[in-house]
Amino acid sequence: MLLKSSVQATVLSLITILFFSCGTPSEKAIEQTGSIPNTADTLAANRADRTVSATHLKIAYIYGDTVNNKYQFLLDAEAELESERKRIDRRLRNKLEDAEKQASILQQRAPTMTQNEMQEAQLLLQNLDLEMQQYQEKLASDFRKRESELQRQYIDKVNSFLDEYNSDGHYDMVFNFQQGGNLLWIKQAYDITDEVVAGLNKAYEDELSKKKLDKEKP
Repeated sequence: MLLKSSVQATVLSLITILFFSCGTPSEKAIEQTGSIPNTADTLAANRADRTVSATHLKIAYIYGDTVNNKYQFLLDAEAELESERKRIDRRLRNKLEDAEKQASILQQRAPTMTQNEMQEAQLLLQNLDLEMQQYQEKLASDFRKRESELQRQYIDKVNSFLDEYNSDGHYDMVFNFQQGGNLLWIKQAYDITDEVVAGLNKAYEDELSKKKLDKEKP
């Protein structure tokens, strides 16, 4: 689906890649020791520094693909877009059939047409072709606009939920973990995917219920 592929590229806009800088021995330290530190010792020291720094961070991650496949709002959005695609196809086919009928009528009349009538018929056919192109472009533009709206709603809903989910400031970072992504490995203990998916679906269900009640009000 177009929406899913584009969303997966931007899913959870707070996706962050954490880089820890590695310090290099200063000139003063080299002068004091009189030698360059052993490479293995330097790597070990840098790794220890990174470990100490990392212990001050509280992190979690979410399987982005799982959210995309189980978040009901996104599934409903994709169903809506698929239905819209089919509707556009039907409208284009109907428009094309009407244009072909008019062209066929003009073709049948061609043998008895005067020169002026032939010129008018050619102009009409050109206008029909232009009208078809404009109609197709408008439908495609409307579709892209709706797709963009749904994508923006999706991102807003996810971010809004995560803000509330982490309102106590428990986590410093929430990563999006996807196969082939920038995050190569992370402990499973930091996985909060199920909680987030359940929370997102509950919030969406409550939203739909509220809209239904609002419609039923006199």
